[in-house]
Formats: sequence, C-alpha cells, structure tokens
Amino acid sequence: MLQQLGVKVDQLPCESGDERDLTQPLHPAIPFWPGEGYGPFRYVAINTLARDGKAAGLFEMPEHMGTHVDAPSHFVDSTTSIDRIPPQLLIRPAVVFDISERAASDAGALLTADDVKTWESQHGTVPRDSVALVASGWAARWTDPDAFRNNMRFPAISAAAAEMLVVDRRVVGIGVDTLSADNGQVQDSPAHRLVHGAGAYILENLANLDQLPAIGAFVVVAPLSIAGGTGAPARIFAFCEGEVP
Repeated sequence: MLQQLGVKVDQLPCESGDERDLTQPLHPAIPFWPGEGYGPFRYVAINTLARDGKAAGLFEMPEHMGTHVDAPSHFVDSTTSIDRIPPQLLIRPAVVFDISERAASDAGALLTADDVKTWESQHGTVPRDSVALVASGWAARWTDPDAFRNNMRFPAISAAAAEMLVVDRRVVGIGVDTLSADNGQVQDSPAHRLVHGAGAYILENLANLDQLPAIGAFVVVAPLSIAGGTGAPARIFAFCEGEVP
C-alpha cells in the first residue's frame, strides 16, 4: 500500500522509537483563533459507564482548530476540499526549517526565501512533492493560550518563501507550529493564498517539530474527511529513517 502511495519501503523507520507525534491534544483549554464563530473546544459526556453501561462523548469545534489541515478551498476558489486531497499527498517526505533562534527574540519572525536558500546550501534542493515544516519553538507556549496568540503576533511564513516552496520547489504542503502560516497581524493572508492557489495544503498548530531532522523524515497526515470541508482536525505523525538527534 505504501508503495502505491509513492512512499519507498526504505523510508520506513529503521529502528523502533523513531516516530514522533506532531499533534496537539484537543481539550477546552487549547488556544483558538479569536474570530467570529470561533470559541473553546467543547466536550461533554453523553453516556457514562455507571449510568448507561457504555461511555461516549460529544465534541464541538471549528474546522480550523488544534492541529489541523487547511484544504486549498480554505482561501481560494478550489474544488479541493479536505475530503478531496488525494491520500498519496498526505504521506510524504518532510523537510524542516528551523527559525527558532530568530523567533526567540522576534515574535514576528518569518521563514524567508533566504532561509530556504541557506537550508538548500546545506542539504540540497528541497525535494519536489515533499512537505515543508517550519519549526519556530512556538509550540512551547501551547499551554498558555494568551502567550500562544501573543496579540496575534507569532512566527509564520513570508509570501516570498511560500511562493518559492510551492511554486518553484513544488512541495505539496507546508506546516507551522503556530496558530497560522500567516502572522496574525499581516493583511489578506498572503501565504495562505499563495499556497492554496498552487493547490497545496497547510498544517497548523503542529507539535514536536524540534524533534525532527532537517531532512530524512516523512509525515503521515490524517485529517477527518469532512465532505466539502475547508479544513479538518488531524492526527499527524512523523517517521524518521534514522535516529533523531
């Protein structure tokens, strides 16, 4: 099956323990986008073992909350809703850009085109059909929603870097460990529009990107298949070919 999806067998974990969960758990205290219609994640029990002999719950949340996937239809007129992203694009090699040192002193730090060029001088050209992930260290703030939102100033991806990655390097997706691929203070969400305009997806609110190598891992992205949805919460894993430093 993996070979049918375009994943080489020799990319599977070479040793147990190499997998990393890039997903932030869902619960009522997680950070969320402050726009109209958004609100805390809600979970209530509708059955209990003591009363009903079984346990079950009901949850309520926007599509774009917690660790989630933005489908191309999120920001452009596209027929690619979340349920229409081909499975072979959701199991892909990953590259990781680390801007955490800059983000530690500048909350508005952006991945730039020069960052991509510097990365390529060390690791080679970003592989076509890969997923580009940006590690800013911001996930450490996840348990403090106010600090995570930070008045909507947080690390993200510049329009120039987004264009280089999705148009020139032809990656199938980009991902960040922040609330959005666009800094919340930027106008008109340029990175979203460039990425979605190229038919690529966006991963947001990722965890543990600091535990991945710059190259040599692949990701498994598993969003809920919401018919016509512009996005969906997802469980996202990374598997490494060798030991993670």
